[in-house]
Amino acid sequence: MKILIIGGGAAGFFAAINIAEKNPDYKVTILEKSNKLLSKVRVSGGGRCNVTNARSNPSELVKFYPRGQKKLHTLFKVFSTSDMVDWLAAKGVQTKAETDLRMFPKSDTSQTIIDCFQDTAKKHKVEVLTNCAMNSFYQKGEKWVVETSNGVHKSDKLVIATGSSPSLWKSLEKFGFEIEPPVPSLFTFNISDQRIRGLQGLSFDSATVKITGTKLVDIGPLLITHWGLSGPAILKLCAWGARELQEVNYRFDILVNYL
Repeated sequence: MKILIIGGGAAGFFAAINIAEKNPDYKVTILEKSNKLLSKVRVSGGGRCNVTNARSNPSELVKFYPRGQKKLHTLFKVFSTSDMVDWLAAKGVQTKAETDLRMFPKSDTSQTIIDCFQDTAKKHKVEVLTNCAMNSFYQKGEKWVVETSNGVHKSDKLVIATGSSPSLWKSLEKFGFEIEPPVPSLFTFNISDQRIRGLQGLSFDSATVKITGTKLVDIGPLLITHWGLSGPAILKLCAWGARELQEVNYRFDILVNYL
């Protein structure tokens, strides 16, 4: 059995490793369009990689997801955050929980997670091909055919783990998948305001940020940057308000209580 996985990020590696572990006789190959692997893992959590969460009850965990709670609840019952902790521990990676219940490797570096993924993939003979951008894919008989910038690849099963890819979404629609119209999320606020100029790098452990005219409000760490505002309080606000903010074309007023 040949398995092709499109995408060399966290999802692609995690899928490849689990397939190869459970099926040693399978030939598993990851196709990555760039020459960089797990690049988003490297920068996540400020370079420390917040790999999972200490909340293990699915009913409690899904409350922190703005959308898709029902489907996520079903998935978390199959594989929970505690399962992720055990999965990493079995591979020699110890984790720790912080006060906000985010979990990081004890090493406090994302390189630990990158090494774990790459070393485990290598151990289970997962082939990784970089600079291999997918141009198209289709079924021919019982096989999947993937045309790439680095030749044609065939497989019995195909796993799509490319993350945000509008061109791929259009291809998936042809196979009957329903694509929810995407909007940006987890972005920082670009603000040109004289009152915060010259304050770049100033942070607050707990500030309240509210978007006027909405019910969107959050309390958390806040950072003033050279382009505006960032930090967990801002990121959580735009995650919960992704569609509302898109509807007003990302022009809105905010109230900030730094105290």
